[in-house]
Amino acid sequence: MNLKFEKRTLILISIMIFLLIFSMTIYFVADNNLVRRVLFFPDRNNFSGEMRRVPRQESPEENIELFINELILGPYSIDHLRVIPENTRLYSILLRNRSSLYIDFSADLIVSEHELSIIHSDMLELIRKNLKYNFPILEEITLSVDGQTLKRGLN
Repeated sequence: MNLKFEKRTLILISIMIFLLIFSMTIYFVADNNLVRRVLFFPDRNNFSGEMRRVPRQESPEENIELFINELILGPYSIDHLRVIPENTRLYSILLRNRSSLYIDFSADLIVSEHELSIIHSDMLELIRKNLKYNFPILEEITLSVDGQTLKRGLN
């Protein structure tokens, strides 16, 4: 009777250890496909970040495209305001020499039906700040609308 009890206990402990190792393996393997990004949005006083876990893409350009699309989607928190008008479309992204980024948006970026709570120059700087924070390899970021380059002092 005592031997039967020890055998059952050993089997039960072995199953528990196997399940623990299996679940930890699945957790870490699944987690490797996600990357953490911090998106900065304006709030009432200044700006603050929201952390999001997004799928890792195959190329840096695809990672940046996904990030910009997350910015276009807007904040989760109702206390945060949009950086980019919601009807803005991302036309193209071009990454040269892994450090120079060119992004082309639709005209909705600067001519929007909805009123933005930040001025356009602050919006452009916040887009650049978001990109530089999440992709530190970027040295130069050029933003354009319908192929026309936006200058840093746009109001």
